[in-house]
Amino acid sequence: MQKKRSIRVAATLTVLALVAGACGKDRASTASSSTAAATTSVAAATTAATTGDTAAPASTPETGGADTTEASAASTVDTAADTTLPAETTTTAPALPMFGDAPWPCGAGDGNNTDDGSTPGVTKDSIKIGGGDDSGYSGSPGLNHELSDAMKAMIAKCNELGGINGRQITFDYYDAALFNVGPAMQAACDSGDFFLVGEGWAFDSNQEEIRLGCGLPAVPGYAVSAAFAHGKDVFAPTPGPSDETTAGMYDQFAKLFPDAVKNAVTLVGAFSATEESRDKAVIAATDFGWNFVNTTIEYNPVGEADWTPFVKQIQDAGAGVIYWSGTCLPNLQLFMQAAVANGLDIPVLTEANHYSADCAAANTDGAMNNLYVRISSIPFEEAAADKTHAVQDYLDLLQASGGDISQLGSTGASAFLLWATAAQECGASLTRDCTIANLKNIHNWTGHGLYTETDPGANHPTQCTALLKLDGTKYDRVVPTEPGTFQCDPSYVVKIASTPALEAAKLDANRISQQFSTGG
Repeated sequence: MQKKRSIRVAATLTVLALVAGACGKDRASTASSSTAAATTSVAAATTAATTGDTAAPASTPETGGADTTEASAASTVDTAADTTLPAETTTTAPALPMFGDAPWPCGAGDGNNTDDGSTPGVTKDSIKIGGGDDSGYSGSPGLNHELSDAMKAMIAKCNELGGINGRQITFDYYDAALFNVGPAMQAACDSGDFFLVGEGWAFDSNQEEIRLGCGLPAVPGYAVSAAFAHGKDVFAPTPGPSDETTAGMYDQFAKLFPDAVKNAVTLVGAFSATEESRDKAVIAATDFGWNFVNTTIEYNPVGEADWTPFVKQIQDAGAGVIYWSGTCLPNLQLFMQAAVANGLDIPVLTEANHYSADCAAANTDGAMNNLYVRISSIPFEEAAADKTHAVQDYLDLLQASGGDISQLGSTGASAFLLWATAAQECGASLTRDCTIANLKNIHNWTGHGLYTETDPGANHPTQCTALLKLDGTKYDRVVPTEPGTFQCDPSYVVKIASTPALEAAKLDANRISQQFSTGG
């Protein structure tokens, strides 16, 4: 096992380091004004100041793919020239706007696009992509709308910069309202979208037969079901495959509560997504000293009239810690309020979707003060510690667009950058096959510095994680303690041999789901 280490999310390629060096003065000169406005809480994130930093072009994008630009990094002066003659004009390469540690994958192109209309959603001058969320769900209005807020902001900025090689992007929005993912996907197919980008639908297994039937590729904000997480032509910026899982938080939690984790229970929503999260957690956590005394407690994901029976079950099991999978509001808050009222005050470990302004703002009574959240992205409170500037760039862009900010929203921004990087590399002829081939070759992805490194091309999750703790209406860093850092280790990716969801997905030798295969 490699020694665990703390790392900063930063540019991993030498060429990007050189670019950063070339423009370091500009970044440093604006840092005081930019980071002075950095957020002190998630809820205050939208007050961050807007910056407009640019940098000299990199010869290759962060992913190590094809060149996106060719320009001289500096000019030369003929020192032998007669000093009585007019001095030669010194020229420099045009500045490229940056998002995080790499240039935006957007630009005007050379006007020589050859697209003939045969590719769905693509012309010489335009690209139509689709996306959406579950914001219309009446049980949680606005659910995951930050994904689409981020997509709209990223598309507007990309179009401002020239689009994808001069092609302006239009966005078809689909609200699945949690239970209508099938009709939403059918609408995307019927509309002839080029790709789905940045979408997040909780019941995404219900879309797969339709998606595969119309051959619609996807770069989602997140994937839930095994069928979609391993779907054909699906490339998530933060992969969550069913045969592997990021597990560093279980090691970190066990070190914080070595005795309590020997009596762990799970409490999850009674539907496939949260059940699969539980199944993977139970397998992975045991590698780090956890012992589960009850893994069968499930609640109604649309809500419970009384959470006291769940509290009693957990007390009767003698639990020391709880693994929770679901949503923060209202379910987790109501459960933890009932727990405190009934004398149960034990640590709760949950997933990154609970790092949100709404969740923190709701904790005015402190009932959720024992909530621990695993995260693999730079917390918004640490924008000043983010050496890649990606977090501040995301905050600035969403503030300027009037969109709402969340950790999930930053994943949507990363999804757009991933798709745009692959599409831009296709040059004058943009096709699905070309974009898919480029996505398969992206193996070192951080969303320009928003996240710890993942491998979307091969569908492998990150080896890095950190733990936050909710304290009143703000999140505190617990492990590791230094801002902007994570603990990383190859052992933090645990192989999952079998779960009901994994078996149902019917993975082939290439780890592609055949559950809804059309035979193509």
